[in-house]
Amino acid sequence: MDFLEGFLMGPHWSDTEYESRHHIGFYLLTGLIIAGCFGYLLVQPEQADRWVWPWPVLGLLLFLLMLLNPFLCNRYYRQNRLIRLLILLVLMIKNLLAILLLFALALPMVHLDLTNIADNLLNLTNESIAAMTDRFSALNNASAMIFGIIAGSLLMLLRAALVVAIGTLVPCLTLLVVRWLQKGIDWIIRKQLIPEMDKE
Repeated sequence: MDFLEGFLMGPHWSDTEYESRHHIGFYLLTGLIIAGCFGYLLVQPEQADRWVWPWPVLGLLLFLLMLLNPFLCNRYYRQNRLIRLLILLVLMIKNLLAILLLFALALPMVHLDLTNIADNLLNLTNESIAAMTDRFSALNNASAMIFGIIAGSLLMLLRAALVVAIGTLVPCLTLLVVRWLQKGIDWIIRKQLIPEMDKE
């Protein structure tokens, strides 16, 4: 519960030590799971149509929950356990909306031809091996082929790792951006609009 409070509410509202500890592993695992969900929606576009709403709708809902956030967090520790769980659920939905907004913006930019994906990967692999073989053309044919296959395979692994890394880091950065924006909104509401909302 302390971890959820720290992650969802942030250091300005939570009395846990969440902010003083590193949570890189948690963010990377979360990003990897989100990247897996994004990949699933790519290969199952009918599911994307069901879960991912138009981005203006998601953006508006996210903004409204970000405005509501300080009011909920300010009252959090004054409520019973059930109400606290409901508040945390709303804050979880806020983060989910941020990820769905990311999906809504990114899915139209990524085009995956599932019918020819195997052929495309094979062609890309062959091109990588051929390009690496040419780089070792100063060696004899057998050595150039061996080094070309090894280097080409490593290049394909590097490309795959890069795709996974980008797919993992983008959701992490999205959540961090939402957190930073939330801090700004919270500060404005607490310090400027409703000063009495400061925690005692």
